[in-house]
Amino acid sequence: METSFVNLCPISFTKGGTMGIRRKAMSAREKGSKAGRGAVESGEKATSLRYKMMDLAKSRKDVISLGRGDPDLHTQREIIDGTMKYFSTLSNRDASSDNSILGPVRGLPDLKRKIADRYMEEKGISVDPEKELIITNGGQEGLFLALLALVDPGDKVACPDPRYTSYDQAIGACGGTIVSIPTQQEGRFFELKEADLREYASDAKLLVFVNPSNPTGSCATVESVRKLAEVAKEMGIIVLSDEIYEDIIFDDHKSLCFWGVDGARDRSIVLSGFSKSYAMTGFRVGFLVGPPDFIDAVSSIKETTSGPCPTFSQYAALAALEMENDSRPQFLSRYKDRRQILMDGFNRMRVPYAEHYGGLFLWADMTRFGIGAEEFCYRLLRDAGVLMFPGNSFGDSWRNWVRVSLLAPKKSIEEAMARMTEFVEGLEEDG
Repeated sequence: METSFVNLCPISFTKGGTMGIRRKAMSAREKGSKAGRGAVESGEKATSLRYKMMDLAKSRKDVISLGRGDPDLHTQREIIDGTMKYFSTLSNRDASSDNSILGPVRGLPDLKRKIADRYMEEKGISVDPEKELIITNGGQEGLFLALLALVDPGDKVACPDPRYTSYDQAIGACGGTIVSIPTQQEGRFFELKEADLREYASDAKLLVFVNPSNPTGSCATVESVRKLAEVAKEMGIIVLSDEIYEDIIFDDHKSLCFWGVDGARDRSIVLSGFSKSYAMTGFRVGFLVGPPDFIDAVSSIKETTSGPCPTFSQYAALAALEMENDSRPQFLSRYKDRRQILMDGFNRMRVPYAEHYGGLFLWADMTRFGIGAEEFCYRLLRDAGVLMFPGNSFGDSWRNWVRVSLLAPKKSIEEAMARMTEFVEGLEEDG
């Protein structure tokens, strides 16, 4: 089934584009409220469970958090200096200067060119920085803008299960409905298979593909990405590939940017950003790479909602790309050490975990303790002062799994594993 990309975007790209957005919003309220309500509510329920756990953690002073999702490593000095250089320029400007006004909605040209250069240098992928790329206020806004541009009320969107539940809320807000695709294969192996895509997403308009995965830590191989792209094209499905963890891949595992697949770029969008790769969460700089018609649609929405990403944040991102000593290998090495501590600890406790190749989280199976992940996490927090998130906060089916973060210092992770070991031994004695 072949459909042009522009026909699948619900926003009008021609004159009256703003009215097209307004009509879409009204349509979502009138026609899609029931369709989207379930997705929003399920996402909110899962998200609220994580926030409830974080609130409970505040009741103890000695809590070690293995729940956080934002990097704990320090933003590099060169990035801060790049931001300060911009502020210095502002303070020294003359009356005729316009360098404090809003920048272009699509982002600073220099930053977009640097991102395009990085794609060519590291991935061998050409990106037109003016037509195929837009800077967003973090990956979260990028996700929402992409869905607004693609999803009409009643549209079906295929998503992996388990998943980060912000997808549910954003899809539901657009009036879409979610088709969950199971990703657990045999035992501890998680992967989105092309056969499952065929089975579960036959009438879906869009697939949200997450690589590496949050929460499972799986990372698709080059061949898997190619097969998914081939099947998605055959089925007429657009792919939104969330690659925010693209720089955090372990053990020389090889993967592939979705835009790197021959024939896929006219039917796919890549979402990424600077938060995870450069420990820049608070700067809120993300970006979308996609076909020109799609970028036009996103730009139309963005200019009537949030406007451009703050200029100083974009200069910080530019500084990250221009650093003489790239911080990403150093960050990856530190995450690898932390990951090993978690794996060793779980192995000693005989707690199985999903095969882990990328991202910032391990996905561990607590079935053998017989109390369910939610109770396990509450008691672990209450009795041992260790915060983890129960699996059912990433999908209702995952009531025996927990997500464990790499985002704490090595000594803290070692102490958390020691506390958890003692806690588990107590459970086994009671059982």
